[in-house]
Amino acid sequence: MLREKLSKHKIITLEILLPTSLNLTGLSEKIEQFKGCIDAINIPSNPLGRLRPDALCCAHIIQQRTGIETIPHFVARHFTSLSFESHLLGAAALEISNVLCITGDAPVEGRGGFELNSSRLLNIAKNLQNGVTSARKKINPVEFYLCTSFNSNIPNIQGEFIKSKVKYKSGAECFFTQPVFNPPQFIEIAKQFHQLFDRAKLIAGLSFLHTKKRAFALMKFLGIPYEYINNIEEQDETEMLLETAEKLKNYVDGFYIIPITKYAKALGFVKKIREIL
Repeated sequence: MLREKLSKHKIITLEILLPTSLNLTGLSEKIEQFKGCIDAINIPSNPLGRLRPDALCCAHIIQQRTGIETIPHFVARHFTSLSFESHLLGAAALEISNVLCITGDAPVEGRGGFELNSSRLLNIAKNLQNGVTSARKKINPVEFYLCTSFNSNIPNIQGEFIKSKVKYKSGAECFFTQPVFNPPQFIEIAKQFHQLFDRAKLIAGLSFLHTKKRAFALMKFLGIPYEYINNIEEQDETEMLLETAEKLKNYVDGFYIIPITKYAKALGFVKKIREIL
């Protein structure tokens, strides 16, 4: 469980994208190269509202094949209280102890009900930890390490702190941020975060973009400075991200690496991140 690791050292996690081809053998072989370099694998659930295999099922398969802890993401858009509790009990049965709860984007494929949000997911999981279901029935306590998201890139950062306060009270122990591209701004936000949520851990996102085209598409959403985008194809992006990590390392509890499927490129970067931590 990540709780124990975070009590001893700063962590590194790696995001993977599940293939719709269901070639988990090939994916597992790529992930195995990271063994000893990362602490856990983040597995998004239908990212951007597009179809992918079930994150929980694949988390179990990958964890069994690679021996690396997983963090399946649970997205509120498709859950009811009952279905989420059922998935949590299934996660416990599959020896998945880390869960990340988010509200999620509106789906591009299919429809989302949004009966719940990230805070309500966290509260349901917290109740199961205390041995109580949503129907107020007593069960054996089910232990999880509860994670959620934090968006440091939005203009109204105080609004994000208000949302995060609700998540914190609902049981969130660890916050994974959106990718960071503006270190000075993020550092000030991180300082405020630690003052408000002194027992919570903050894991900073570091994302490869690979091309200017992708960077411009994400510029507004991720708050990417134009100067950073302009340098992507002129400089080594790995070195750019390492420079960001060096600036942030004293203000966070670890890093969340997003390679956008370029795992070979990310491996060398992860090893360098481990060295500076």
